[in-house]
Amino acid sequence: MATVIQFKRSATQNSVPATSDLSLGELAVNTYHGRFYTEKNDGSAAIVEVGSNPASLTINDALTFPTSDGTSGQLLSTNGSGTIGFTDAPSSGLTQFYYAVTSSTQTVFTGSDDNSATLSYTLGLEQVYLNGVKLVSGDDYVTTSTSTITLQEDAVQGDVLQVVAQTSISNLVQGFFTSSSLTATTADQVLSSNGVGNKAIKYVIMASHASAGTHAAEVLLINDGTNAYFIQYGDAFSNASLFTLSSDVDSGNMRLLVTPANTNTSFSTFQIRLT
Repeated sequence: MATVIQFKRSATQNSVPATSDLSLGELAVNTYHGRFYTEKNDGSAAIVEVGSNPASLTINDALTFPTSDGTSGQLLSTNGSGTIGFTDAPSSGLTQFYYAVTSSTQTVFTGSDDNSATLSYTLGLEQVYLNGVKLVSGDDYVTTSTSTITLQEDAVQGDVLQVVAQTSISNLVQGFFTSSSLTATTADQVLSSNGVGNKAIKYVIMASHASAGTHAAEVLLINDGTNAYFIQYGDAFSNASLFTLSSDVDSGNMRLLVTPANTNTSFSTFQIRLT
């Protein structure tokens, strides 16, 4: 007769064993989810999950993935300290409008296009094409407002006018924003960590503290694959400096490190990265 081996188990949804429930290395199963757990001890006892349907996912004790989905079109990004999350995809700031000429002639193009999008652009940043041929501002068309294109010569039935409109200046650093709150004044806390393939990064750093005020600075950080070097400039603060910076290359990453002057200081950075 076959021998049935059974582990400690629970059929309760989301039930997880405590360290007191298991011996070191012992397994338990939640039969509701089909999740296995074991106790480990790396100096302190803890319960870890094993199996193919984890409630949370951490890789190599370094990268922690979100437990819920983002919204449509969002991308996975890292905060540079091991936490993976969802962020909005960078916007190009470009919109394309199409007008097919259905009358015998047409000179003025404005309002809704063939896709029901309303024409809008930034003066001087628009690109206009007629049947795929780029037109020259002033010679071939004029812009009398941010919502109208007027041709110098009539377009005729069957022509297609395309307007590539820049509705705003593209945000060069979108997708490279970080925000963190550092509770201690410990030296050399990681403010940003990036692969050494990013040879140069320009930062705008802002620190704020509830009572000590605000401090902003610009930083240019570079590396040669072995060492990192930075220059800090443009410092402005309301009361006194809120941080000092240092840099290094660690485990293949170029790091910008910060020592806050006060506990519970919030930091935000915008970054432009060059490879």
